[in-house]
Amino acid sequence: MSKIFIKKDRERMWQSGHPWMYSGAVEKIEGNPEAGSVIEVYNWKKEFIGYGHYNKNSKIMVRMLEKDINKKIDLNWYSEKVKEAYALREMIKINSNGYRLIHSESDSLPGVIVDRFGDYLVVQASTLGMEKDKEFLIEALKKEIPNLKGIYEKSEGDGRKLEGLPEVSGVLFGEVPDEIEIFEGEAKFTIDLKGQKTGFYSDQRDNRILMGSLSKDKDFLDVCSYTGGFSLHAMVNGANSSTLIDVSEDVLNVARKNLIKYENVEFIKGNIFNVLRDLVKEGCQWDVVNLDPPKLAPNRRDLDKALKAYKDIILNGIKLTKKGGLLSIYSCSGAVTSADLRMALAYAVKDAGVKAVIVNQLHQSPCHPISVAVSETEYLKGFLIRII
Repeated sequence: MSKIFIKKDRERMWQSGHPWMYSGAVEKIEGNPEAGSVIEVYNWKKEFIGYGHYNKNSKIMVRMLEKDINKKIDLNWYSEKVKEAYALREMIKINSNGYRLIHSESDSLPGVIVDRFGDYLVVQASTLGMEKDKEFLIEALKKEIPNLKGIYEKSEGDGRKLEGLPEVSGVLFGEVPDEIEIFEGEAKFTIDLKGQKTGFYSDQRDNRILMGSLSKDKDFLDVCSYTGGFSLHAMVNGANSSTLIDVSEDVLNVARKNLIKYENVEFIKGNIFNVLRDLVKEGCQWDVVNLDPPKLAPNRRDLDKALKAYKDIILNGIKLTKKGGLLSIYSCSGAVTSADLRMALAYAVKDAGVKAVIVNQLHQSPCHPISVAVSETEYLKGFLIRII
């Protein structure tokens, strides 16, 4: 097996437990490793650090997999990791059959995400190493996850482009229907397993349940509603009405299906910035306003522009919230910290000329565990405020 040695002054990140090695940290490589293969990693003293996936064409040259020199990266190793991930989800007693089963580095499987929807799994591999080991992963999932009927791959996104990989999708095991129904607390959702724009975000599960619980006898505004998860929880909990806004007709059609049995539900298709400004001009207001914009800052270079956009969304959201009402704002951009979002919130509150208090700080659901060593695994943050 080929070996890679890291520079003396680049050990700190590894010592803290972070699994990534950038190309600039490499001192030398012994052998001629194939891109995507498993490689032995050593420090400058030639002491063994671990095994990792290697890709010379990626900015992240090595992603650490295992620190035990006596273990092999094979089917047994993948089965052990899948078993550990499944045990964690069983332990935290998720009130849903739709959840994140494997959350990349947080489950010691960098470059892979697996979501469970009932008896079906959706797999996304974003690195060349995981692409090469995909057969091990699929066999491990079939072995360790009970009552499994099918596995669908939806490996898409910027991560694969950075690794020099094409987007791929298709059935990997069993038979996978186009749609299934899942439950989340008292709510039931129709999920399109194969549709890129009509899937399901389990990272917001706890926040959906929370906002629903606060919506009894209230009028609810759902901005960037996607397939209507927040609105469905609001209506299940006895909201008077819900208004959903999204730019995509596809996701609004799924939302209509999810909310078909409820009256007093309105759907608005349009650019959220324009729609919010128009609603403010019309003097509309709601008791509970939920703002869940898409990723506005893919990286730190986009941060200033993103924070201006967040402030604009929050400012108009505040104007649409009745006095004494509640407003929630989220960011799923890894480049935006909780402090960044709070600053945008503070400026928006000031410019709106109101007073507000933070009632709750919001996070991703526990099926998306956060690695202590890998800050990148914590990406969803938010605030629930009351306008006073």
